[in-house]
Amino acid sequence: MLVPADLVARLGSRALVPGEVRTDWEVPDYLGLLARDGVAAELDDVVRRARALRRLDPDRMRAVLSALADPPAAELNKARIAAAAGLPVTSLSPYVDLLVRLGVLDLLPGCRAAVAKRAIGRPQAVFADPAVARHLAGDPVSLLGELAGRRRLQPLLRGMVAVELLRQRDTSAVEHRVSYLRERNGLEVDLVVELPDDSLFGIEVRTAAALRPHQFTALHALARRAGGRFRGGVVLNTAARGHRYGPRMWSLPIAAVWE
Repeated sequence: MLVPADLVARLGSRALVPGEVRTDWEVPDYLGLLARDGVAAELDDVVRRARALRRLDPDRMRAVLSALADPPAAELNKARIAAAAGLPVTSLSPYVDLLVRLGVLDLLPGCRAAVAKRAIGRPQAVFADPAVARHLAGDPVSLLGELAGRRRLQPLLRGMVAVELLRQRDTSAVEHRVSYLRERNGLEVDLVVELPDDSLFGIEVRTAAALRPHQFTALHALARRAGGRFRGGVVLNTAARGHRYGPRMWSLPIAAVWE
């Protein structure tokens, strides 16, 4: 199990020096969180518990789980998910609600910050256990570790980070809201930390260890939009240490979320 920390409080601390943030975690360690044994049996147990709480069709429950993981950490587009699961859209909500109740899913809300323009309001459905998401998505861990599999690995890592930040929210020393941003005009930011004074942090999650300018494109766009309300932009990646990229922009290891 990951150990909850308080990343948001650290981001807001003047004492944070990105270059001093180090970790022993490497890509195989992150893959290890996705490779846990026994997931199939755990999903069988989820279906049994769901059946005991509400008399929902077990085959439909399995189909909904698979649809929610394709892709993982995706928007809760009920029409798409219902079609993929082969059930009427009007029948989907009880399945999703029960998965949230059982702790299988977390719902990451859409951004409500004042700087958001025509933002998508529906939540993302994020699996609480990244190994479950990987299993349902059908991605071999060996493939995810290869360069060709990084496109499939990225949403799994993003979901992992989102779940940890949602867990830390209630115990954080800083009041905040965790969300994601996707606007109809094209601006997308993986995660947004919204603070009570309407200021915010933007967070992007990447699989690479090396920094590239394009990784900060969305964060720079958010910074221009937010002006003085922009606290900072962070790229979480698989590097072993943090780096300062520019004014109010830096990178940190993904493991800094829980270390």
